[in-house]
Amino acid sequence: MKRTKFIETLIILFGNFLLAVSVEYFVLPFDILSGGCAGIAVILSNFINVPANYIVDFFVLLFFLMGAFVLGREFTIKTALCSLTYPFMLEFLSKFPVKLEINEFLAVIYGGVIAGIGLGLVFRCNASTGGTDVPIMIAHKYTNIPIGTLNILIDSTIAIAGLCVYGMEEVMMGVIYIYLSGKAINAMMIPRNDNAVALYIITDRKDQINKYIHEDLERGTTIMLAKGGYTGNPKEVIMTVVQKGQYVKLSKYIEETDPYAFVIVSDAKEIKGEGFTYEYRV
Repeated sequence: MKRTKFIETLIILFGNFLLAVSVEYFVLPFDILSGGCAGIAVILSNFINVPANYIVDFFVLLFFLMGAFVLGREFTIKTALCSLTYPFMLEFLSKFPVKLEINEFLAVIYGGVIAGIGLGLVFRCNASTGGTDVPIMIAHKYTNIPIGTLNILIDSTIAIAGLCVYGMEEVMMGVIYIYLSGKAINAMMIPRNDNAVALYIITDRKDQINKYIHEDLERGTTIMLAKGGYTGNPKEVIMTVVQKGQYVKLSKYIEETDPYAFVIVSDAKEIKGEGFTYEYRV
């Protein structure tokens, strides 16, 4: 348990570091409209006689209290960790200025992806960097909409509202940054696994194919009961996950054993369990 917590803390710190890299080397130098509490503050400060930094502090505190009330103690502790380490990392990186000789569009692309990866790592550990991340996680809890999608919706709304302060070009660049960041968050939340595929096999040679998967490929299977939608006849479906190198062998074997087998193949995005994330039990 302690080892898991330690690894989780390292992931959160690394996620904050990546976000700080995006902000320090891409967002600030190229003045990218990235949404969040800063975006809200810039807009509101033009309508009310309150400095933008006070508005940021107000919303950060408000959202933090919301998260503590709705998302629980563990979330609060992790978010507090982020709230302390993220400003420190920004200050640390500011001591090592890097002037990137790239245009604004490339800055938007790379800054958005790096920020999304960092935020995705933090979100995977049930934490947030504070600010608008908190209402995003609250909305995710009650709607189950992907966090990256919610990030795009909320921050894009803030960016578009910035039309009253910024020009159209700045807002459009900001929306691109937010979109790429949201897509990267979704990718990190459900990381793609390019080494494995999942198969659903409906065949009259179930026992023979099932035995081949167990003995020759050394992979497990699950037999699921089904019924033909047209005939109403009972069927047994073999479900298995194999490595892509093994898929070629299995596909050829199925074709030779039962040319009329019905097979559904899909990429397995994330696999946890025996034979993949830990060794087989003896």
